[in-house]
Amino acid sequence: MVRRLPKGQETRERILAEALRLFAAQGYARVSVEEIADAAGVTKGAVYHWFTDKDDLGRELQHDLYERLSFVSLRALDPEGDTIANMRRSFGAYLDALGDLDEARFFLRDAWVIPALDEGGRSDHEDAIEMVRDILAVAMARGEIVALDPDALARVLMGAWAEATLHVLRTGDRSATTAVIEHLLESLRPDGSDRPAQSATRPRTRPQARGAQR
Repeated sequence: MVRRLPKGQETRERILAEALRLFAAQGYARVSVEEIADAAGVTKGAVYHWFTDKDDLGRELQHDLYERLSFVSLRALDPEGDTIANMRRSFGAYLDALGDLDEARFFLRDAWVIPALDEGGRSDHEDAIEMVRDILAVAMARGEIVALDPDALARVLMGAWAEATLHVLRTGDRSATTAVIEHLLESLRPDGSDRPAQSATRPRTRPQARGAQR
């Protein structure tokens, strides 16, 4: 049986859904709170009950989308796979999900360059860097990747991931971008290590991702 959201929560979700549709169709800057309220069939007061202003709504929507993408990426990890192969799987799953989000991908493309939304996005980005840093530190201890400063490496890799995502959103050229990221990741293997086949298979089992899906 499908669980129904409380009435107030249903209103909030409808506001977010309509805001996403309008942002995708018109661009973030061109959409007003009045338009969002009209599209959702609520008053402006109802929008302001849930969100301080349009930027607050935009940050919440951006965070929701980020969590959905992160959940998909984490589910792609293979508990029996090595770190490099898992990072490749994670990036591929992330791009797959991004392509399936339709309206969301257009909003995310705007959100990356809007200063008012940067605070929320930066917080999510810093959380991701910390998680990647821990993964890299363990991989270095196991000898799976070259010994480098894990903090610096995590920031460089996440910076590359962010720019690769933006490049795909702007150009739609996924194959070339994926090839660059995979080459970068493979270069982290110690010299003389055995490399897996270029086409990584999907994991047979998928671990539960940390955190709940929204």
